[in-house]
Amino acid sequence: MGIHIVKISDIKEEKIDKLSSLIDPKKRYIINKFHNRKDKIRTLIGEILIRTIIGVKLRIRNECITFEKNQYGKPYLREYSNFHFNISHSGDYVVCAVDDKPVGIDIEEEKHIEYKEIARKFFTVHEIDYINKQDKEIQLSKFYEIWTLKESFIKCCGRGLSMPLNSFYIQIDDIDNIRVITNGECKEHIFKQYNIEQGYKMAVCSLNNKILNNVILIDQNRLIKNFLRLSLGYKELCL
Repeated sequence: MGIHIVKISDIKEEKIDKLSSLIDPKKRYIINKFHNRKDKIRTLIGEILIRTIIGVKLRIRNECITFEKNQYGKPYLREYSNFHFNISHSGDYVVCAVDDKPVGIDIEEEKHIEYKEIARKFFTVHEIDYINKQDKEIQLSKFYEIWTLKESFIKCCGRGLSMPLNSFYIQIDDIDNIRVITNGECKEHIFKQYNIEQGYKMAVCSLNNKILNNVILIDQNRLIKNFLRLSLGYKELCL
């Protein structure tokens, strides 16, 4: 398993256009539709991050990388059934998890929102009780904790919006062991949470029996240089 994190910084519009010309036309169309440049950068960096990881790990040239989607819209790498990945981005961060078994990752920037109303709509009674029993000053943080865990599970399952958020619940015991319960049964998925920066929550869900503690921090400029080299056919790259 590998967990990669990029903290984004500004990219000039002409450079965004240049980098976008080297990715799939469908993804380029999505990027071009964004009016906010930060939205463009997050989506673009997520795309070149996974392409660079694939180039380094699987020795595939950029132009030969072909993504497909399952019936629920989760992308996968064609012809590599044992290579699984998932991408998430929020605020100043883009994150990606890769594994040889299904994996899901979610990162959220903590914002002051009406979290109790959202929890009533999408969380179960067990999860709402878990949040409400916390001190008031940390309830928002605990909301995001549950949210990222639930999102990472859904993304690991690869079923998208077909799996309602309140169709299962996250159980966190007194020593922070995390389990997911659906239809009264404990699933075999395992979870890990990461504190990458105050004001953010990140969670990973996997069907593997172990999730790494460490993450790989990648400088955005270095990532872009490696991606451009990959696109030109260089093989000896590292992250």
